[in-house]
Amino acid sequence: MRRFFIVAVLVLQAGFAFGQTSDRITLMTYNVENFFDAVDDPRYPNDRETLNDPAWVDAKAAAIARVINRFDGGVGPDVLVLTEVESKAALDAIKTALTGSADYLSEVFFDADPTRPDPKPDFRGIDVAILSKLPFTDGYTGTSHQIDLSTESACDEDDGTSGSTRDAIAASFALPDGNTLTVFGVHFPSGRNPRVCREIAARTVRDLADALPSDHVAVVMGDYNFNCRDAEQTALSQVFSDWDLPSQLDNSCTGNGSHWFSREGTWSYLDIIAARPGTGDWHVDMPSFRLVLNDFEQLFFDKKAQMLRPKKFRLNTANPENSGTSDHWPVAVDLKQ
Repeated sequence: MRRFFIVAVLVLQAGFAFGQTSDRITLMTYNVENFFDAVDDPRYPNDRETLNDPAWVDAKAAAIARVINRFDGGVGPDVLVLTEVESKAALDAIKTALTGSADYLSEVFFDADPTRPDPKPDFRGIDVAILSKLPFTDGYTGTSHQIDLSTESACDEDDGTSGSTRDAIAASFALPDGNTLTVFGVHFPSGRNPRVCREIAARTVRDLADALPSDHVAVVMGDYNFNCRDAEQTALSQVFSDWDLPSQLDNSCTGNGSHWFSREGTWSYLDIIAARPGTGDWHVDMPSFRLVLNDFEQLFFDKKAQMLRPKKFRLNTANPENSGTSDHWPVAVDLKQ
């Protein structure tokens, strides 16, 4: 029961907030688990018809938005990366459900075309999105970067077609004092792929970030899919050897994490925010890295495992509040001046 107590305390603690200030910016990343819209996309044969239901979309959007809205004592994050979002319509559903939707004045979403030449995107049609209360820097509205896995023959698993995975997206935002924050939103190859595929994806984005001016704050946020195993953690730390990573990642596959593998009985922080050390006035306060747990529908008690773990969303017409949110818990960190 000790783990039950630990998570319950985290839920209670989530209500305490500091509020947005000119010298503190909050960053959050959230895997919203197969958030498909209500329209079948013929380009994606894996688009699941059971999810193409307006009631499902509205109910899940409300559940996801509730977690986001409650973050930081009801303020919500200043910058939000969402993974597993199918379309602009799906993103709009979440954004509409946000209490402070008008505050998110900057939005980045690219509909990756599955008919394009290789490297193709994920064949499930799930993309990455960024919402931000910070304005774009002048003349900048975001970019999309293809992850080319074709150089490695082992990267032929089940993210779609051979060598395919999610594109990374990036955007630069103006901090309150005029400095620049550049955010890369990512969803690296899944665990069904060999580790080398995640390493290629991570190095691709790291190199893009390292090419930025040294006074930019550069962060890579999203679902990295590096699990808790020693070899995976070693590879991750080697790719980001000069970067700041949360200390919680190396959790020996026990304790807390953002995702629970029921078959193996292990916790992993698949969802990560990494920061490149820079020369500017702002820095990511990595000790502030934390799970975002503020709604009891995020959790359910697994009797077999004897612990609380993420509760997937299920549309329950008998329950007006529906059930669950996602199979991942969000994570967050503070950016401070």
